[in-house]
Amino acid sequence: MEHILHPKAQALLDAQVAYIMQRLNANDLAVTLQQEIDLILANAPLLTLNECVTSDMIKETVHGYAIELELGAGVFDIIGDIARTIHGHNVHQQTTLNDIVPDKHVEQILDKVLELTEVREYVLHEAVINPVYAALASDVMYYGLRDYLVSQMGGKKSSQRMATVLSWSKSLVERVPADIEQLIELNLRQYIQKSIQSVLIESKSFLTHIDVQKLRDNLLDIWEDIKQHPISTYQQLLSSLDVEEFFVLTYEFWRDFRQSDYFKVLIDAGIDAFFNRYGTTTLDVLLDEVGIKREMLIADALRFVPPVLGIMQQKSLLEPLIRQHLEPFYQSDAVQQILSD
Repeated sequence: MEHILHPKAQALLDAQVAYIMQRLNANDLAVTLQQEIDLILANAPLLTLNECVTSDMIKETVHGYAIELELGAGVFDIIGDIARTIHGHNVHQQTTLNDIVPDKHVEQILDKVLELTEVREYVLHEAVINPVYAALASDVMYYGLRDYLVSQMGGKKSSQRMATVLSWSKSLVERVPADIEQLIELNLRQYIQKSIQSVLIESKSFLTHIDVQKLRDNLLDIWEDIKQHPISTYQQLLSSLDVEEFFVLTYEFWRDFRQSDYFKVLIDAGIDAFFNRYGTTTLDVLLDEVGIKREMLIADALRFVPPVLGIMQQKSLLEPLIRQHLEPFYQSDAVQQILSD
């Protein structure tokens, strides 16, 4: 059964709704928002982060969105639209690499990478002992030596000349077999495989003790050559489908990675570190530490709140919402008792 308000309660409800509507009117809204933000900021020095929220509360929230949230199938359609839009945008023709990465950043990053001597030596060591690197080096040596021997014989691949090469290098043949090229290949490969380890060690030593300043200068010369090229020059290497597939692959990786214990531990550790540093800090100091200023809060409030309230008023949704929140109070027994007294 519908509860009938006391006449005075109804009058007070109507007056309060009208008052709030006036405060949210476009002409008074800016003042209202500034007053509300100033009131919140005035109380900020009286509260610490730990008094407002705990690290466990934040962890539950982050886990809910970063780990447990399952995005709908529409995400892939959105990814496709975004990829095609980004790939086809004409900004790529108007932007160079240097516009995105200024020279000073390139030099700073390059200097830091070249400074990591231990990392460079570790990478070189892992590359040298890698069978793929050994196989690549072996093939390079084989084809280089083979072509050199052929070129020394005038570029001719006759059995007679190839036999002469073999006799010079091995002194093992007195007559030429029919499959002389296969025999040369076999002997060369065997020789290279026996000596490849020492060659790799030498290459590692060379790469480890390379002149860092000269390498830096060479890399900067390369950067100087490519930095003025528009992004569209390199954009042609990837189609919109390639970009879309990279987006999808990245999302698929993220969806699996976020379920790993490794990721969960890192998330929790990061939150704990934040609370260890700022847990006992008052909210005004915390806001200042992370760079959030009063002017920023007001600007964002004025950017987002007026359009939302404006469309709600236009569709006659705002007043019923306010009334719905206030009416139960005026229907309460406490208010009825006050008015009866």
